[in-house]
Amino acid sequence: MMDSIFSGEAKKKREPTKKWSEGEIAAELQRFEDKIKDCKENQGEIEVRDTVLEKAEFYKYEVLDYVEAEKIFREAYALTGPASKKMEILFEILLMNIEKEDIGSVKKDIDQCLKLVEEGADWEKKNKLKIFEGVYCILIRDFKKASNLFVSSIATFTCVELMGFKEFIFYSVILGLLTLNRKEIKKNIIHSPDVLSMNREIPFLKQFSESFYSCDYRTFF
Repeated sequence: MMDSIFSGEAKKKREPTKKWSEGEIAAELQRFEDKIKDCKENQGEIEVRDTVLEKAEFYKYEVLDYVEAEKIFREAYALTGPASKKMEILFEILLMNIEKEDIGSVKKDIDQCLKLVEEGADWEKKNKLKIFEGVYCILIRDFKKASNLFVSSIATFTCVELMGFKEFIFYSVILGLLTLNRKEIKKNIIHSPDVLSMNREIPFLKQFSESFYSCDYRTFF
């Protein structure tokens, strides 16, 4: 299931910009260390944090070493104050651990993000968190909660780093048909402008949902 979520533009963004040799990796990491040292001596905590984040992103997106990347992202998290910025860092970690289906780690960081929302994280982070939490619910087979999170986010979806809008609509419709009552299906799926806008992009989605709603099981199956 997760392979189909990580597709399209979201997946392309995770590919290294080139094939790195061991020597090039070592030189780049030394550059980061030198920059971090300079920031500590001549600049401030924000510059140190930003450079640590750059190093973590290098491990994640170029070296593809998720273990080391997560370690350094957490170092950057410890240097971060604002709740919204902390959530940005946790989202980077969640992307890696969702791909690995490390359910325990995902649960821990989802819970931490929920606390950060209470501490004043911004509206955009709150909306993105609903999608991350929805994917976590899919992983643990809590389809009812996943449906509530996804369907309520159809009009405000911005979490393109996790999945494309087409994939999101597909999962929202399937989850909605599984868990919503007829009135909710009609309002949130059949008549949703955002769902309707994707009918041409997703083959048979309209026919699939409308035949289910109309109890036209011959067409549905």
